[in-house]
Amino acid sequence: MAGVVSAVPVWRRQRLIGGGPTSHSNPACERLYVPDSFDDRLARLGPVAAQLAAVYVLGCLTLPVAAALFVVLIFGGGFGLLVVPVAAVGLIFLAGTVTSDASPATSTAARRFWWAVAVTTGGMVGVGGVAWLTTVFDMKYGEMAPWTLAAGLPYVAVAALFIGRRIRVTVLAVVLILGVGAGMAVHGQFRRQHTEDRRADLMSLLRAPLDQIYTTEIPGYRPTATPVTATTEYEPSDQATVKYWREQSIVLTVSHTAVQGPDCGPDVLCVPQPPPVLRATDAPADGPEPVQPTAPPPRPEEITCRPDGSSLLYRRGRGAHEYIRTDGNTVLRAGAGIVVDKALLKTAVLAARPVGEDELETELLGR
Repeated sequence: MAGVVSAVPVWRRQRLIGGGPTSHSNPACERLYVPDSFDDRLARLGPVAAQLAAVYVLGCLTLPVAAALFVVLIFGGGFGLLVVPVAAVGLIFLAGTVTSDASPATSTAARRFWWAVAVTTGGMVGVGGVAWLTTVFDMKYGEMAPWTLAAGLPYVAVAALFIGRRIRVTVLAVVLILGVGAGMAVHGQFRRQHTEDRRADLMSLLRAPLDQIYTTEIPGYRPTATPVTATTEYEPSDQATVKYWREQSIVLTVSHTAVQGPDCGPDVLCVPQPPPVLRATDAPADGPEPVQPTAPPPRPEEITCRPDGSSLLYRRGRGAHEYIRTDGNTVLRAGAGIVVDKALLKTAVLAARPVGEDELETELLGR
């Protein structure tokens, strides 16, 4: 009896208790079958593990082979579409032959064939479904290695359905945990890539380092443009008070150049241009354009600079003045023509603050 039992495959092995052969005509003499012993179940784990490992390795080849399939489709037409599934069925059938003791589904050649067809079809549907989801959610693939390792999981899940209940539940639970972990890793990678792309788009619009992009609040004033440079101009909200363009504009400038010398340079004290000269109403149409006056910046000896409080410097020269505030290695200057009240310049430089990435993203990218 022991010799007969040992010849039976592991998945069919049972222990026999009782006497002689069973006969339908003699119900009093029966053989009692009990489940496999712990040793039998332990011995079965080897073939099961080998079968699932082989299926996993073959499933992981799905993505690299898919790249080759693309080339085959270009040159081989529709016939090339059959190459991959046929080859996959053949390879998985071979894996089932080597590990035939792992499952009743691989005990005979006929069963192994349909088992191979089921595992291949289920695995490819799983991989295709995941690929479809990445398209629906517009996910970027990133590196191919994690996807290649995850491609074998659907094949293992299908192969586990043909094994005993306990092993099937264990394998499916492991596959589910790994699948969720892989999904979370891909989602995290997608978010990081999205953040990097968003920041790259934002930085491409800036014309100065981010730490030199500042904004401020000035009563009765508005910025002429979204701050994307180290210099931002503000104009009166009520343009009726302005005699000519930029007469009362306040310019906020940010730099990392330390204040130097008695004139608080080296930045030039910018003087607004004087009123433009208009063409006379009785001037001939083909006559020369009037020469526009210019206002050169004052020379260093024409500029005075003195402290105003503990953290500010007030600088004044011919036709212009400004307030200077130093914050670490950042120097902020709010300047304008003499026509602008110095209190507004002081307010502007004190209220100046860095513009955050989220704020810039909303203003520049509309996100």
